[in-house]
Amino acid sequence: MPFKYVSRSYIKYQVDFLSCTCRPADMNMWTTAYVELTLPDSGKIDDAEVRTLSFDLDSTGKLTAGHWGDSNPAPNGNAYEKFVGDWVPFYTGKTYGQIKAYSTIADIAQEDFQAGEGRGDLTIDAWTGATVSPNNVLRMLIALFRYHATDAFFDGDEAAVALREAFAASVDVTAKAAATVAVGEEEALPAPQDTTKTYLANADDKEETPCEEGNFGPTCSAITSDNLRQYLFRSDVIYIDLRDYEDYAKKHLKGFEVIPYNALIFNADAINDPALPQLYGGETSDPQPVYKESDEILAALFPKNKILFVMCQGGGRASNMMNILKARGWDMSKVYNIGGMAHYTGAEYKDLVTDTPEILIQTTYNFDGLTRIAPAQ
Repeated sequence: MPFKYVSRSYIKYQVDFLSCTCRPADMNMWTTAYVELTLPDSGKIDDAEVRTLSFDLDSTGKLTAGHWGDSNPAPNGNAYEKFVGDWVPFYTGKTYGQIKAYSTIADIAQEDFQAGEGRGDLTIDAWTGATVSPNNVLRMLIALFRYHATDAFFDGDEAAVALREAFAASVDVTAKAAATVAVGEEEALPAPQDTTKTYLANADDKEETPCEEGNFGPTCSAITSDNLRQYLFRSDVIYIDLRDYEDYAKKHLKGFEVIPYNALIFNADAINDPALPQLYGGETSDPQPVYKESDEILAALFPKNKILFVMCQGGGRASNMMNILKARGWDMSKVYNIGGMAHYTGAEYKDLVTDTPEILIQTTYNFDGLTRIAPAQ
């Protein structure tokens, strides 16, 4: 699966699978399906629907997100256009509860697949067979729904938990590590603050003060440029860069997503100035929501059920962000200030840094469709 993107009400997937498992490897191609599966209000995997199924354009009609890798027409004479016209509409709008009830042909054995020319070392997560068969696209969708159930959105659904176990049993060790690693299976993380460290509590202090829990500054962080590398690319962590897009484009650590703190999250004057778009104003220790939806948006950007690594340029914005999260009810044992881009300029991080100073971006930041809380009088 080369792509997964979580939106607020659905998840986008691109799914690669062999066009035909009955052909030798030197006669095969990959087919890429573009699929959108919903995140239903009920939180139940059985209620999740196929929002979009495509082998060419995405749901906007603007991007080529899929690829039809099989012959056209197929050996049985059916053309790709017939498949798209008859079966894509059939599956669109169907829930997993409906789709799982349809009959499918039994899987082929892995040893039969590996017996083909050039396949000896290959494994596959789920068999789909020739894409021209409605049975095989059905099998692909069932397998994708099982993976869909592994998303944290379905944590409260017992049926989703059972599907996760079934999915884990069907994949090889490599795929399982990439797709279904559970929190706790990876190397244990230290507590966010390292209380063995010290810092100058005041600029004119003669002696340093031991770091304490709740000190969100980068100096007291347990994860810094000294050891970050061993905690990158985990399945249980969301990596967040709080700088604006302008600075991020010029240089950033790979794997980090942008959530602009100054532009969208906090400005002390935002609560009283309608021209400012930020989610919160006031003080970072007591942030006041600017919109009725501020907390909802904050939870979408900083999921409470994930471990968060936050960074900026020097660590100050990350510290302020952690104060805001604490004030709005986050479990701070899951949030880490890993410092700023200025700390990751050494040669040991060169292969993990995208350095593109030639890129210049001009941005306008705003929110659309939110209900602003009236400024205090």
